[in-house]
Amino acid sequence: MQKIRVFINGFGRIGRSTFRVMLDDEAFEIVGINDLFSYEQFAYFLKYDSLFKTLPDKITIDDDLLCVGEHKIKLFTQEDPSKLELASLDVDVLLQCSGMSLTLETNRCYLDQRVKRVILSTPPHDDMPTYIMGFNHLDYKDETIISNSSCSANAMAPIMEMIDKSYGIKSASVSMIHSYTSEQNLLDSKGTSSDLRRSRSATQNILPLGSTATATLGILFPHLKGKLYTKSIRVPISATTLYDFTVYVEKTTDRASLNAMFKKQAEGTLENIIATDESYKVSSDYIHNRHSATIDMPLTEVIDGNCIKITAWQDNEYGYAHQLVQMAKVVSV
Repeated sequence: MQKIRVFINGFGRIGRSTFRVMLDDEAFEIVGINDLFSYEQFAYFLKYDSLFKTLPDKITIDDDLLCVGEHKIKLFTQEDPSKLELASLDVDVLLQCSGMSLTLETNRCYLDQRVKRVILSTPPHDDMPTYIMGFNHLDYKDETIISNSSCSANAMAPIMEMIDKSYGIKSASVSMIHSYTSEQNLLDSKGTSSDLRRSRSATQNILPLGSTATATLGILFPHLKGKLYTKSIRVPISATTLYDFTVYVEKTTDRASLNAMFKKQAEGTLENIIATDESYKVSSDYIHNRHSATIDMPLTEVIDGNCIKITAWQDNEYGYAHQLVQMAKVVSV
């Protein structure tokens, strides 16, 4: 079988997590990586990871090649993407993991270099088509540049779709109990956000922050625009997110029926995307979990027939990276 040739632009948390996922998947060949690192840093950050631990493969640098076991990957340190000269690499899918170039226009330079498809690992800043595994990936229309949206949208959209199809959502709010991220301050320090709480130490505080997920869900569920609210509560842990849903529905239900529906979907059409768990686990137990979200079944509840409470877990790096890899397969068919 011909392998899918992938180029990763941006070798931060998502770029490296995606690399690790693809390394274990024979469907892919990683042909190049670009970031503003020294070659030694490419090797060091891939080999050693505080969350996902040491990669067992032998990793060395040979001139401008990153050698991982038997794999040889060309390295680039180009700030201007139009100067990457990717045509010779015959790239099937470029994963835009830089957190930059968030519009259709700023990603067209890759198509000029004969890259066949581009996938953003973040929500776009324009009307770029957005697809999420388990939500609308089967609707992919062969576009050349798409977004895989955010980790939170990948977790929430499939769950909300299940509820909406089964019971009809009237309104919903979601609180995301989220691990701190690299854009936060380790200590209280000057910030650029109008929300002064973002300037406070991520390692010492619980920080209630606004979330772009409200706008994203409003686009994904247009009939619920103005009826959704999300909030990101950053906490001093280094990995995973807990999603606390409160959903008001049209049709009455009960806890047993709700959990039965979730279990049926997770074992059927949403297998490998959404999981259910009967165990009494905590956040660290979900590090390295590949699902977009895992519904904590003992914590589901139905109040007065129409108010649904759901708790779901996600490794917001590795789980998201796994679904990004699956989306690369979708666009390569």
